[in-house]
Amino acid sequence: MPTGKLIEHSAVISNTKVAEETYLIKIGSSHIAKKINPGQFINISIGTQFTDHLLKRPFSVYDTGPGHLSILYKVKGAVTGQMTDLKKGDKLEMVGPLGNTFSNFGKKTILLVGGGIGIAPLMLAAKTLKKKNKLIILHGVRTKKEAISWGQTKVKTHIDENKGHFVCEETEDYIKKYSVNAILTCGPIPMMKRIAEVARLYNVFVEASLEARMACGFGACVGCAIESKQGFKKVCTDGPVFKGEELW
Repeated sequence: MPTGKLIEHSAVISNTKVAEETYLIKIGSSHIAKKINPGQFINISIGTQFTDHLLKRPFSVYDTGPGHLSILYKVKGAVTGQMTDLKKGDKLEMVGPLGNTFSNFGKKTILLVGGGIGIAPLMLAAKTLKKKNKLIILHGVRTKKEAISWGQTKVKTHIDENKGHFVCEETEDYIKKYSVNAILTCGPIPMMKRIAEVARLYNVFVEASLEARMACGFGACVGCAIESKQGFKKVCTDGPVFKGEELW
């Protein structure tokens, strides 16, 4: 295990459905929650509960607070499906913080665009960035059932309803309307690539957080390698946050 990474055996505090196949799980954390920064991720194993899935799975951190952190996750396979059964007091193992972080900005206008569950790391970034910057947050979902009720948090939800007008197509309008200086994005690759292409036309800085399958999370397995303009990079240690110009 690389230095600086922590292992925590933690208990679930709550596990709540917030939209269709989308859950927010709050987990006790005495150490990782204090160290993690926006953009970083953790690996979680629920093997103590379900022994047929031993490899840890990477998850972006959605929020942190005193003694806890939260993960926003979507049911995509067996592990996330079993995670929906976790209840208060159930145990799991976490490793983190892993990966790099979003850049710091000061007094900028920043557009955050999350596609689907890609909104998760952007919300932790927004929590930090809102202290000094003007933020516009866009969440793109396919259907009304996938839309999350954000409460007091100001998030504009773009619902496609299979019309083919995706949230990335809003980028140019927002850049011009709000004189955007930077864009942070996470979600499907085609969405982030389109955003980077449009941003380049207006000389707007872009950072994209990538999602990838990985076994270790700290550069040993190389299972998360992607091709960048500078050669192959590992999402777990070179990322998950990359400058748009590095990739597209």
